[in-house]
Amino acid sequence: MSNAELTTIQPVELLENLKGYPFLAPYHLSFCCDQEGVIPRVKSPVTICGATEKPPHCCRLCQNTLEDAVQRAIGSHQPVVFRCHAGLLSFAVPVRSGDLPFSCIIGGGVRDREIDPTQMESVAQGDDADALALLEELKRLPTVTEQEVTETAQRVQELVPSLLTRNLHSLVFEKTMQRLAAVTGVSAGIDNAPTAGDVMALVSETLGILFDIARIALLVPQGGGSFALKGLWGLDDDLGSVPAAKAQGIFPRNHSGKTITSEDDCRALFPNVEADRATCIRLATGDELLGILVLFDATLPPRDEMLLKLFTGRAASRLHQVKSDERHSAESAQAAKLLTLFSTLSHAENREELHQRILGMAADLVDASSGSIMFVDDNGETLKIESALGMNMQLAQSMVVQVGTGIAGKVAASGHPLLVNDIEKDKRIGTPNRPRFKTKSFVSIPIRLRDDIIGVLNLSDKKNQGIFTEADLKLLITFADHASIMIERAISIERADFLEQLSITDHLTGLYNRRFLKRRMEEELSRSIRQNVGLTVMLVDLDHFKIYNDLCGHLAGDRALKRLARILSDSARQMDIVTRYGGEEFCIILPGTSKKESIFVAERIRRAIESEEFPHEENLPQGRLTASIGVSSYPEDGSTDVVLLKAADVALYRAKAEGRNRVAIASGSEEDDGTPLRKVARNQP
Repeated sequence: MSNAELTTIQPVELLENLKGYPFLAPYHLSFCCDQEGVIPRVKSPVTICGATEKPPHCCRLCQNTLEDAVQRAIGSHQPVVFRCHAGLLSFAVPVRSGDLPFSCIIGGGVRDREIDPTQMESVAQGDDADALALLEELKRLPTVTEQEVTETAQRVQELVPSLLTRNLHSLVFEKTMQRLAAVTGVSAGIDNAPTAGDVMALVSETLGILFDIARIALLVPQGGGSFALKGLWGLDDDLGSVPAAKAQGIFPRNHSGKTITSEDDCRALFPNVEADRATCIRLATGDELLGILVLFDATLPPRDEMLLKLFTGRAASRLHQVKSDERHSAESAQAAKLLTLFSTLSHAENREELHQRILGMAADLVDASSGSIMFVDDNGETLKIESALGMNMQLAQSMVVQVGTGIAGKVAASGHPLLVNDIEKDKRIGTPNRPRFKTKSFVSIPIRLRDDIIGVLNLSDKKNQGIFTEADLKLLITFADHASIMIERAISIERADFLEQLSITDHLTGLYNRRFLKRRMEEELSRSIRQNVGLTVMLVDLDHFKIYNDLCGHLAGDRALKRLARILSDSARQMDIVTRYGGEEFCIILPGTSKKESIFVAERIRRAIESEEFPHEENLPQGRLTASIGVSSYPEDGSTDVVLLKAADVALYRAKAEGRNRVAIASGSEEDDGTPLRKVARNQP
């Protein structure tokens, strides 16, 4: 912007001063000028009567009348009073000054007091105008006489030269300084505006009031490759949208100032706004376009344009800061939400529950209604659904995908996430959408465990029927990375539990082993002593099992031991602990059970074994495979695991010695003399 532009009085500034005179109050003032050559060409931003939108009484003949009057005024250097097509009175006053281009001041928007509005309405109806609307419009207009209009035009012609002296420069300078002070004050408010909406509300109100701009809108970038047009001042809130290419094409490359659109371009860009032109101002910081401010039918002198540039630049800086703060807040909130989710995941009791929670949380993060989580098998060849959302789980678990084939299979093979907006148009997929999916957009994320791909997370069908975005993809990748840590933890715990189970379990019968028995005996005895309740120990030993093994073979013997383990487990209560003590000998701990109560349990077990049919048991000395049981109890027979087991072992020896297939109860007075008769009794034919 040159110094000459800043120091030269502009037509719009002359009009602003004229509007302050009371005798011009009834009139709409405008101007038209020609800067293109000798032959005058009228360029008016408004209608004859000053309306920025075409009123009912206007027609195409009005513009012709205006142009004729302006040419006559310029040619004669005298004011011209004329009537429009509807009969309204107007004037054209030529203005000639070294500081102004060759121009005319136009005053209009008044009707002749001596002519009835109904007569004017009948004259204007020939252009298919709405009669009622036209009549109402005419009645609202101020009334004057033709003589009063002539006198007003002469006063304007006499007044203009005095205004174009240094006095007008002083007034313009004073007004500019006042606007600068106002803009500076509002800028402080903009710097403290908490939201983008608050920033633009201050901007639009300042421009509307301080610079007298009637209609203001904002083009805002939105998803889907378009800009939303939002009314800020004097317009509806929702004015449709503009394709991104068109919006960005308003400004030539590397052009950072304002752009004024022509009438045709304005109508093409903003079809929902009745305007002849639009002043478009970029709101940007660096390469980031935050929006485009649109001022409709605004005429600003260079001084105001300079203030406007400073003001909108300040607003753009604040918009950038607000956007950055909102992004930071969103990221912080997102991080807090993820931490909460991961804390919830850590409370999953098993892998199945963990997978369900991971899928549900991932779906909630991106508002998806369907999805699945799939894992690669141990051979690394196939994927199987472990948890599903929006589909039958039994059906889902029957579906197997080869790694490297299909969408999920390719994601598992490549290790790269896949975001698809339209499955049918995406060249990477290019396949018809499946009927079970409501939308054509989906996302698939590989699940990594260190350097290995162990599964795939699939999500589809946003609840709002929208498409998945890059922001969704980024969020899911972060979530999947942390979820994989939870999966690894669950796998480690399961492996540790499995190894622990192996260390305390008998591999043949599946019962707990002697190592586990010692630990549980100590725990249960401690509890019994603390709570002063009974505890019973049973030792169960198969009779003549060595003979059965020799006759039938070790495989038959193993099957007999498994069958015995099942009988003992079925006969025991849920709170009882059944273990394999060694060889054909089993131990059962009965917490909270007295010796008297345990006799019934022992007899039930003995009879169950006796009635069970074992292959080839008829060859045994007693004709069947039976068991002897020794029983001891706390506190009568001891208060340590060693003493109680020894007492039960002595009772078992006595049951063997007394003929087998019986229950023997330990006696507190009974002592073991150390004679190995138990072994002899077990093995004798």
